Amino acid sequence: MQESVSLVDLLNELREIKRRIERMEESIEELIDSTLTPEEEELLKEVKEKIRKGELSDFVPLEKLDEALRE
Repeated sequence: MQESVSLVDLLNELREIKRRIERMEESIEELIDSTLTPEEEELLKEVKEKIRKGELSDFVPLEKLDEALRE
């Protein structure tokens, strides 16, 4: 038995497929944007290590550090 499908049904189905594809594209873009490059991973590692060691002069001007320590 053949099922009858109208053009309106096909159009609605195509719109739904398009909407799903657009959502998948957005998800892929978000994933790519949230993934660090090897260079960014290395920089993050270096920054964490400096913070762990208390080497904050790369992040805050020395004058500001001196002022904070005096207070």
